Amino acid sequence: MKTKKILRRLFLTVLGLIVAVIVLGLGFWLIDGRSPQAYIVAHMLPQTTMEDYEKGKTDVTDKSTVEIPDGLVFPREVTQYRVEHMQVFECAAEDDSKPIVLYIHGGAYVNNFSSPHWSAMAEWAVRTGCGMVIPNYPLLFRYTVKDAFPLMMQLYCQLRGRFPAKRIAIMGDSAGGGFSLALAQQILKTDSLDQAGRLILISPWVDVTGGDDALQEYDTFLNNEVLRHVGADWAGELDPHDPMVSPLYGDMQGLPPTDLFTGTWEVFYTEIVKTYDKMMAAGVDVSLHVKKKMGHVYPLWPCPEGKEARKEIAELISKVKF
Repeated sequence: MKTKKILRRLFLTVLGLIVAVIVLGLGFWLIDGRSPQAYIVAHMLPQTTMEDYEKGKTDVTDKSTVEIPDGLVFPREVTQYRVEHMQVFECAAEDDSKPIVLYIHGGAYVNNFSSPHWSAMAEWAVRTGCGMVIPNYPLLFRYTVKDAFPLMMQLYCQLRGRFPAKRIAIMGDSAGGGFSLALAQQILKTDSLDQAGRLILISPWVDVTGGDDALQEYDTFLNNEVLRHVGADWAGELDPHDPMVSPLYGDMQGLPPTDLFTGTWEVFYTEIVKTYDKMMAAGVDVSLHVKKKMGHVYPLWPCPEGKEARKEIAELISKVKF
């Protein structure tokens, strides 16, 4: 009997703690407007400093070969091949009725894939049955856009030779989102190429000269001063306003159905809204998905808001009809 009483008290104590944590979490969510997990992620993200940038510029490491993280499993076999020297991963579609996603990762044109990239891509491959084509494109500070862009065009041409254009969705986050939009604009200029079926852009970096300084105090991750230097490095010999690196200044007319995801607490928010407005004016079928008080690339975050966004993106991928 004594043991039962102790166990009962222990159970009630643990239960009380669980209820208290849930109540506190819900209270925080109602007051702050974000889940506790989102708040924690936002304040755990390291913000790059100018000192980090100056040190990074001396790093010309060859980043042309990476591996999928241990323990991360795609639902179907992943093969690897190269377009010239560019490494490409490909997870086959479940069947011929499923779309093909060309995913261009972010990382300020400096960093390779992160764990959230791999996790999100595997999740979308599971949820939708889509194929995933994942290029490890050339990065700073060894290469510039003039090295990477022709390889991405070459990859799209190869995909176009294998799949109907309308079956392909071009998708990217941050720098990869800007790259995705620039790629779609270049496809429009190429008479021999048909446009992809959909664009999905997560917090795209659409103006490498931009970044809203008024939002800097809310963005715990991105640093406008650093980004402007990196953007100029990526542009290399090009004018940083060239649509190849700053697609905000490119032609939007003729783009496929497009979805833009952004948080109001990221320095790219203002330029992303401008991109939406410019697409609307050009007659593009475009949707703007805004999450208040959320930061850069929040759909990749391990929090309820990120999970909801990834589910929404999976539904958009499934809408690709051909």
